Amino acid sequence: MLISSFKYASVSSKTRSLHGKLLSANDYDVIIGKKTVHDVAAYLKNNTGYRTLLSDINENIVHRGELENLLKTSLQNDYAKLLKFLGGKTKVFLETSFLRYEIEDLKIILRVLSTDQSKNLLAESLVFLKKYSDLDADKLMLSQSVTEFIENLKGTEYYNVLAPFAYKKDRQRLFDMEMDLDLYFFKMILDAKDKYLSGKDKKNIADYFGVEIDILNIFWIYRCKKFFNLPKEVILNHVIPQWHNLSKRQLIDLASSRNIEEFKELASKTKYKKILIPDEEQMWETNYMFYVYKIYKRHLLSGNYSFRTVMAYLHLKELDIKNIITVIEGIRYSLPKDEIKTFVIGH
Repeated sequence: MLISSFKYASVSSKTRSLHGKLLSANDYDVIIGKKTVHDVAAYLKNNTGYRTLLSDINENIVHRGELENLLKTSLQNDYAKLLKFLGGKTKVFLETSFLRYEIEDLKIILRVLSTDQSKNLLAESLVFLKKYSDLDADKLMLSQSVTEFIENLKGTEYYNVLAPFAYKKDRQRLFDMEMDLDLYFFKMILDAKDKYLSGKDKKNIADYFGVEIDILNIFWIYRCKKFFNLPKEVILNHVIPQWHNLSKRQLIDLASSRNIEEFKELASKTKYKKILIPDEEQMWETNYMFYVYKIYKRHLLSGNYSFRTVMAYLHLKELDIKNIITVIEGIRYSLPKDEIKTFVIGH
């Protein structure tokens, strides 16, 4: 225990220092009351821990997309900072978890190529690919079709994941590709957990990702049934084969449900019933984020020096950025302050 505490003392101290720069409840009250995105940007620049990140922007002309991309850069920069405090296998594991943002950037390109979205802002949006990835970002961005994009991934593990979709044209293709990329990530992170971690580090990471996998499996089954009416066998092919607070039997039953009402009834009987309230399905994702926020906050403030404080902080930083983007979107659409506050996690 003493050896473990000593091992993580420096990175845990850095983590808590970074946590002090996240927005406070008062900061959220202030920005929720702003009238424009420019007003929010000005407040973040002049009054919060994001001041260094935003020091070079002109808050009077910055557009929403630019601000969001800068915030994403901040999260990835924090990953890079914390990596410097780690060594050995825990560093390799964190580097592996960092690849989630590479996959998110690949999904952005796929969405652009699969829809009528403009490619003009693509380069600005691909924060990880441009700065941290070993992939040829320029070549991928120049792809003119999904087929060409997949061909440009030859020689990588992502090609093996996406190759079956290269010549498919059905409307479900984008959904399937995104799900298979996520499935690949979780298989990779679970393998990395077993390979690089041990003891409490391994158990804590299993708990973190176990809850996320449970909820993602439930959400994916829900979307498969509601939007695509897929058969049980196809749905179960997309389920991440890991069971945490859900059993394999429960997931099979959810995938076998005859309709959405039966699905919601079964979901409300799982250990996540406080998240999956049957009559509030529009709040399920928000309820989930509140649920994990409490877990991460408790672990970060526990006083223990451990690897879980690193992971807890990174998740809290991600939620902080999502909160800011939620507020910006609420202001753009002139939502009432009380309604915006409903979707701000943890404050």
